[in-house]
Amino acid sequence: MEDNIKLESSQNANIVIISYILMFCYVSLALGFFPNPVHSRFVVGASGIGVVIGALMSAIGLTFYWNQELTMISAEVVPFLILAIGVDNMFLICRAEREIPEFVEEIEQRIAFALKEIGPSILCAASCEALAFFIGMLTDIPALQNFCLVAGLGVLADLILQMTIFVGVLALDNHRIKQNRIDCLCCIKKSNPQPPRKEIVRANFQKHFVPVLFSTPMKLTIGATTVALLTIGVFSCYQIVLGLNANVSLVENSDTYDYFETLYQYGQAGPPAYLVFNNVNYTNPENINNMNLISAQLATLNETVLAPIYSWTTAY
Repeated sequence: MEDNIKLESSQNANIVIISYILMFCYVSLALGFFPNPVHSRFVVGASGIGVVIGALMSAIGLTFYWNQELTMISAEVVPFLILAIGVDNMFLICRAEREIPEFVEEIEQRIAFALKEIGPSILCAASCEALAFFIGMLTDIPALQNFCLVAGLGVLADLILQMTIFVGVLALDNHRIKQNRIDCLCCIKKSNPQPPRKEIVRANFQKHFVPVLFSTPMKLTIGATTVALLTIGVFSCYQIVLGLNANVSLVENSDTYDYFETLYQYGQAGPPAYLVFNNVNYTNPENINNMNLISAQLATLNETVLAPIYSWTTAY
């Protein structure tokens, strides 16, 4: 089992690293106007991912500080949970700052107006999420308690770092754009930079998607689909089978996974039981006869023990 945990940890670490790299690329491209060298925002995207990593490390560090062990559930789920919440807030803050009218030229004022618009929503959402996780700690399941603790601390740490570090980086990046300096190479100043392009996705949504969404046929279709999905979901709840399979937390095709898979498939009687004797003189025939007698008596327990009973002492 210990070898399997090491294998799972190493495999999960690679997936987490790849997901953070891909999210960095996506955030950097979406927040700015790539490939415009001045209006692209790779530094802001990198700082956002750094804030998420910092929140994750803070949550894990506080957990260790309180002498709480990190379970596999927390190590596997919390990194993706904090990443999803952190990226969402970054888009909200940048979008709110971009919507400020152009006549507000002072950068600090633009950031202040943006936080006035979106800050209370982010604060309420993060507080409710953290409170929900902390309430989950009232359960008697140790693994779930640990997960709720790490997740709640991660949400709070992410909120604090975003309202301080990320907002500060966003303000500095706006100063860079105002001075026509190149992203990632702010020491280089570009003369006659191109203005930022129009937002293609936002414009198309407003022009094509919104009118179709509010049309009468689409309203009827959405209503019928919602009722159908809700009905299917309610009736499907009666088909849910609860179970606890050890393989759900193991790496597929590992030795431990194959063992449990074979045990569940062929060992319908349940887990095997063993009797181990210590300090036995196997050269004494009386001891061998007594052990064979114990084996024979175990075979008579038909209600609790499923035959056959294997004993190596008979062949010995």
